[in-house]
Amino acid sequence: MSKLTYLPPVRGIGYLRISLTDACNFKCRYCREYGQTSPSPGLSKEEINLLVKVFSEYGLQTVRFTGGEPLLRNDIVDIVASVKGYVEDVSLTTNGFFLKKFAKPLKEAGLKRLNVSLDSLNPEKFRYLTGGGDLSKVLEGLEEAKRHFGGIKINTVAIKGFTEDEIDDLLMFCADNGFHLRFIELMPVGNLPFFGKDRFLPLDWVFNYITDRYGELIPLDRTGSGASKDYLLPSLGIKVGFIKSVTEPFCEGCEKFRVTADGKLHFCLRTDREFDLKPYLRSEEKLREIIPTLLRLKAENNAFIEANGFGWFANKRTMVKIGG
Repeated sequence: MSKLTYLPPVRGIGYLRISLTDACNFKCRYCREYGQTSPSPGLSKEEINLLVKVFSEYGLQTVRFTGGEPLLRNDIVDIVASVKGYVEDVSLTTNGFFLKKFAKPLKEAGLKRLNVSLDSLNPEKFRYLTGGGDLSKVLEGLEEAKRHFGGIKINTVAIKGFTEDEIDDLLMFCADNGFHLRFIELMPVGNLPFFGKDRFLPLDWVFNYITDRYGELIPLDRTGSGASKDYLLPSLGIKVGFIKSVTEPFCEGCEKFRVTADGKLHFCLRTDREFDLKPYLRSEEKLREIIPTLLRLKAENNAFIEANGFGWFANKRTMVKIGG
């Protein structure tokens, strides 16, 4: 990585996304290549616990478990319970398929927040996009989850030619269930020919569609990692968020780190720059010693993106291999 005259400050490691596995029971077309290589085994519970313990000494406040599908891990409940000793805010992103089984034990283990990926409420379109996924199982899981979690967030990737006629149904679904709806700009990382620039739907279009049909969206103060711009939609009584990863990057001062299922610390979805953490997860002392280097590399990465202004993503790995 080249040296830079000025490095924007990185105060610490505020937010850590850990991919528990890059295996998934869905094959979402914007997330993975068909015929992709075998999944990584994932970090052990002990490695994850060590990672969170040491990073918590450097300002870590939020841990989010992702995948793949994190609920494919048989030890997911134990993992959540173990890291609660170091950070208060433990959350999870899931496709929802296994939530009927896991929602209650996850809540009892200390999971604070839950995000569920849901791009369509049409069973046929859902099956097409997910490579055969069963929408009814996801809806059953959400029904169980709302008995145990408040403020569930529904994550919807905006896809041109697909999402436009889903917006109304998703808004009504969230209004009926008390969910927070978030739209995410398509991030076509890796070799995904079907989901290139021609499928990109800017969230300004979605924002304007909603305000034209449902009235004013009132801005809310940012919380959490700051990636989402959230609004209150008074006409439906719900919150609607917009994550503009492409049209409005939020790189400056970013404190978000991602750890892939194969133990790489991935600095940003916009580049393929990684640092192999595996050799440092055998020793608490070694991991602690490497943290200043990681903070420096993160600052360099932020500055590199700011200087080069990547308008599209330059990542060779697909989303399922990075962990989102």
